[in-house]
Amino acid sequence: MATIEDLKKYQDELKAKFGADSSVAYANVSATQLSIARHYGGAKVQGKQFVYNPTDDSLIREDVVKWIAKKRKANKSR
Repeated sequence: MATIEDLKKYQDELKAKFGADSSVAYANVSATQLSIARHYGGAKVQGKQFVYNPTDDSLIREDVVKWIAKKRKANKSR
């Protein structure tokens, strides 16, 4: 599962791929109105599906999670 640390690692590539002004993640969601996502495994925000990650209490956009998984797989095969 992708984490906030992964987002920091790929920050420049994410901005280029998904746009610098679009939200791709929310941190510390338990302390926000998005805390309901903990119980459902995710939430839809502004038409985009976000996946809940309990290890770092974050919501990360589903397409970004898939993109990071592909990046990890490509880096392992090298």
